[in-house]
Amino acid sequence: MEELVSSEAVYSGKLFQVFKDEVRLPNGRRTIREIVRHPGSVAIVPRQADGRIVLVRQFRYVTGRELWEIPAGTLDKPGEAMADAARRELAEEAGFKASRWTALGSAYLVPGYGDERMTFFLAEELSPTEAHAELDESFNVNPFDLHDLQVLRSTGELQDAKTLLGLAWAGVPIWELPNRRL
Repeated sequence: MEELVSSEAVYSGKLFQVFKDEVRLPNGRRTIREIVRHPGSVAIVPRQADGRIVLVRQFRYVTGRELWEIPAGTLDKPGEAMADAARRELAEEAGFKASRWTALGSAYLVPGYGDERMTFFLAEELSPTEAHAELDESFNVNPFDLHDLQVLRSTGELQDAKTLLGLAWAGVPIWELPNRRL
């Protein structure tokens, strides 16, 4: 175990905070850990009655391109239950509500430097509802059948780790076709 010696907040933003922590290692040496503190998040795998999976495409500034992703969002509303956040994000980003929800699990996204823990849900028995994207968000929404998902994955069009994990946990076998591009 590492023991915290000191912690300094070096940045506080809309989505997360960054800390510079000094820690003592088990051997007694000291080192610095740069930590991104995040309130947590939810991700939703929306499956239509015909088996198609709904993905959203949005521009990601960090990557410099648009990515196909499952709907997801930050737990940024004080007191909001995780399941309520998932319902809100599905409506905001994809324009759907679901009658059946299954919790799939949760995972740390980048535990080497961040504490964000994302909880994944499968949403089924979908019906349209009004989408309410945030002012700084814009989405293209599209349902994909299994073959199309396999093609997106094999051609390198599915680059988002949360989407790949969510699809795997939902039992969507997108790995049937070999990778063509890395």
